[in-house]
Amino acid sequence: MSINIQNLTNEIMEGKRLSKEEDLSFLLEADLTELKKGADTLRSFFNGDKVDLCTILNGRSGKCGEDCKFCAQAVCHHTSCEVYDFLPEEEILAAASANE
Repeated sequence: MSINIQNLTNEIMEGKRLSKEEDLSFLLEADLTELKKGADTLRSFFNGDKVDLCTILNGRSGKCGEDCKFCAQAVCHHTSCEVYDFLPEEEILAAASANE
């Protein structure tokens, strides 16, 4: 069974939602140029040309009392991460407002 990427793209823009039960293995062998074109069409349709960036403010850094083996900020690790106590509340709120 051959699925037309353009038809599937149009169906998705008209409200079709793919389910876990559907056999989507055809995507693994689809023409890459057609697949990229379909993906770009969907991105443009659903999101336009805007990018939404997420930022995280590190309110405190280093000497964390938790013993997370993966975290460079844990007090048990001797890393060169910047160390500072909690930032002033005003600074945290101002950063949150700027990134809203």
